[in-house]
Formats: sequence, structure tokens, C-alpha cells
Amino acid sequence: MFHDQHGKLRSAVAHRSASDAVRPAVPICKDVSGEEALDDLVRTLRDDCGFAGATLHNRRRSLTPFLAWLAARGRAWQATTLEDVTAYLASRPQWSRATIAFHVQSLRALFRHGATRGWCRAGLAETIDAPRLYTHERLPQGPQWSEVQQLLDANRGDTVTQIRNYAMLMLLAVYGFRSSEVRGLTLDDIDWDQERIHPPRPKQRKVGQYPLVREVGEAILRYLTIRPRCASRTVFVTLRRPHRPLSDGGLSTMVRVRQQRLGQTLHRYGPHGLRHAGATYLLAEGFTLKQIGDHLGHTMVRATEIYAKVDITSLREVGDVDMAALVEHERRCAARSTPFFEEGDLNALREVAHVALGGVQ
Repeated sequence: MFHDQHGKLRSAVAHRSASDAVRPAVPICKDVSGEEALDDLVRTLRDDCGFAGATLHNRRRSLTPFLAWLAARGRAWQATTLEDVTAYLASRPQWSRATIAFHVQSLRALFRHGATRGWCRAGLAETIDAPRLYTHERLPQGPQWSEVQQLLDANRGDTVTQIRNYAMLMLLAVYGFRSSEVRGLTLDDIDWDQERIHPPRPKQRKVGQYPLVREVGEAILRYLTIRPRCASRTVFVTLRRPHRPLSDGGLSTMVRVRQQRLGQTLHRYGPHGLRHAGATYLLAEGFTLKQIGDHLGHTMVRATEIYAKVDITSLREVGDVDMAALVEHERRCAARSTPFFEEGDLNALREVAHVALGGVQ
């Protein structure tokens, strides 16, 4: 089930195909637990489909609570029905349409994979419905650029934590790097001689290339002088032992907590909002969507089109256009165009098309 546009609940059971009622039961393979099926799904997505680590993490994070929910009710995951899916989604009333759509996608992946392995009946994945999401239905959710500057200024300091966090915030704000790109940055990805930085791009399976801005380079150098010594080659590591690369949750929490401490009221907290803020700022400064897309590492212009919704300068120019002349031109063209004939008016159709309709009367 899911919330429709009016906030009401809609049952996934309603989308059961007519043949489900007579479909013979498929023997359940009880030898494979839900955790084992999930591990096998993640391995398949990683090895056969080449999914990024963040995507695999999100799949596991989405499906683990569902499997636990089934186990708490004494239900085998192979015997899941649409009623179970409906009840599970109903137990999460706080989820938005986008969140529900994401979890439905994960559920479909699990049951589709289970069907190919012969662990559960085929066809269940196709009957789980998801809410409709519209392209660019929401504005980019990021702070104002003045709030980004406030965040940077508040994290200048001389403590080890401030020095490390300031360097990471500079990468997020200036370059618009994704959280995974900042966390995955290694010491070998920075070319100090050529003043270049090459962040890993696991989402596109390539490496980015950027000039190393002096202010960002100085912030990273300052951090490297106090960086804990450890075997990891990643630039940013935890400050407590054992020193290891930062987790996605660790970086997200760091940004969110510091934004909230400043009293910033945002629709979306965390590092990805800084990426949106940087793109919106560049747009306001006159950069084209193509240039912004290249800066963000987008492979398609379509991924950058959402920022056109916040291009206030261009939208005002459109709003100032006098549409009277265009409307009058359209009226004159319509008057000269071929008149519309109602369907079934055979005499009118003969006159326009000059065709013989034979025996049609």
C-alpha cells in the first residue's frame, strides 16, 4: 500500500492480477533464510550488475527491517503475500511517497531475485505497486549560499575535529562532491605538483578531474599535518582508534548536527544539500546548466535540468514576456487552419481527404 496524492492509503492488494486467484501454490524452499537470500541478492547486484557500494548498502538497509518484521510475526519470507506487503507499508505511516517507492523497488528486487533462484513463487514482484513520482516534482532541497558560508565560518578553528571537518566541508561546498566521493578520496587522488584533484566517481565508474583551488588545497594540507597515522590511504579517517575511513552515516551526521547547532531550518540536512546549494549558486552567477552538470559530474543534461526551476533570473525574464502578440498570432493561424470535423462525419471527411470510402456509409 502507499499514500496517493491526497494522502489516503491505497492497498497493494488491489493490483493483484486476475490470474492470481487460480495460480497454483509454489512449494516454499525453507532451506534459505531471508538473510541468506539478501546476501545472495547483494552479491548478484555487485558482481553481475556492477552496482555501486552505496546502492548495495541502501538495498540492505531497506530490506533488513522488512525481513525482521516478517520474522517477528512467524512468517517465512518465501511465503510473503501482497497482504503482508500492505501491512508492512501501513506500519510506516511517516514515509513519504518517494520513500515508499524506494522500499517497493527493493522489495521487487528481492522477490524477483528469489523467483529466479526458485526460492519463492514467480510474479509477486510485478504485483507490488508503488506510488507515482513525477519528474522534477520537487525543488532542489539545499541551504541558501549564505547559510553555507555561515557553516564554513563556524567550523574554522584549531582543534583536530574542526580542521578535519572544515576540509571536508570545503570539498562538499566548493566542488559539490557527493558524500561517497569525499569519503573515498585517497592520498593518491591529489596531485600536488599539477594542482589537480581526482575524486573517485563510483556512481559513474570513473574518476573526476578538477583543478585544486588554493583555499581547498590549504585546508587539506593543514589537515594532513595532524591526520592520525594509520594504514588507510583514504584522506579522511576517524579521529578515534581504530582509525578507519569515515562511514556514510558519520559524515552525514557531522554536517547535519553542525547545521542544526547554527539554528538553520532546512528541508534537508546533510552533505547532499551542500551539493544542491553550490549548483544553485553557480546558476545564479550565470553558469549554464551544461557547465553546472560538468562541475557536478553529471553524465546527462537531464540530471541537471531540475535546477532550471530555481533559476529566478531566467524565470523572471519569461514572466516579463508580452504574450498578447503570441496569442493573437495563434488565433490567426487557427482561423486559417483546416476546420475540425466531428468523428463520423463521412461527407466532411470525403471533402477534406478526397478519398472514396467504398462501401462505408
